[in-house]
Amino acid sequence: MPLKDPIPPNFKIGTAVHPEPLKNNPRYRQILATEFNLLIPENALKCGWVCQNPNTYHFRSGDRIIEFAQQHNQAVRGHVLCWHMSYAPWMKKLTTLELEKVLRDYIFTTVERYKGKCYAWDVLSEAIDDRGYPRTSIWSAIESYIPKCFQWAHQADPDAQLFYIDYRLQSIPRWNAIGKMVEELQQSGIAIDGVGLQMHHEIFRSLGITTLRLPSVVRYLQKLGITAHLSEVSIPIYPPTQYLPETAKYDLQANAYGQLLKTALDLKCQSFSVWGFSDACVYHKPPQRDKNSTPCLFDKDFQPKAAYQAALASIEKMKEMRNRNP
Repeated sequence: MPLKDPIPPNFKIGTAVHPEPLKNNPRYRQILATEFNLLIPENALKCGWVCQNPNTYHFRSGDRIIEFAQQHNQAVRGHVLCWHMSYAPWMKKLTTLELEKVLRDYIFTTVERYKGKCYAWDVLSEAIDDRGYPRTSIWSAIESYIPKCFQWAHQADPDAQLFYIDYRLQSIPRWNAIGKMVEELQQSGIAIDGVGLQMHHEIFRSLGITTLRLPSVVRYLQKLGITAHLSEVSIPIYPPTQYLPETAKYDLQANAYGQLLKTALDLKCQSFSVWGFSDACVYHKPPQRDKNSTPCLFDKDFQPKAAYQAALASIEKMKEMRNRNP
């Protein structure tokens, strides 16, 4: 049984996608097609990539990912329309009004291009800091840029689900502020359907977050009528755990992955997406960027690790439970 077997029926198991191995590596394509029912372009649709040059849009990489998903009957969540680290250098010279036009045109052009092909969009990422205050960025100079981004995306594709995503669940001021932002958008009649939780945590922090913070955050969002998504999951192995025997350290990693996916299923989250599935081509979380951290479900040779088996076991347990209690 692959990971993507629909237990529960509408639950999505996703991964971030790299255009280069998608183009050049048959094993990468095979696993991508077999194991996942949700694809997320990791960088190919971000403003900084699409708008590298003025008055020009670069969609070749994004097109390749969407075409692959359509060929294999997979959902796509577009990622990410507005992020404080995603802009092109030439944009720094623009006035605020010029910058607003660039952002608006990029959002309309991108969302309209993939209308009906992306079931959802990560509209905005990391707009709140750890103190619970709005993050200062190139985009925050635009008046009311947060609601505008959601409005523009909704106008470009009224049928797409629209998400906000952020990280560091342990920061209570951040997540209180995110809840307030969601409520303010709802009260203003602005479409927002879900919140994605970025879960880049080493093994022991992941276990703690899974137990102590994830349930309360998810239930709070659900009370607001907002769906919860584990949108960026990676569980790296850092020193000193990294120096344990391989079986021991990978068993610990497997336990963390299994517990996190089980909790997501128990809490009725809508999706669980790893941020890259193979250690051969994966995002390494800053500031460590430790290339020996092996954070993925598959190793550098694209073989399933203990973490993959643990994730699969969590899905199989959910299936058995549903069969016992239909």
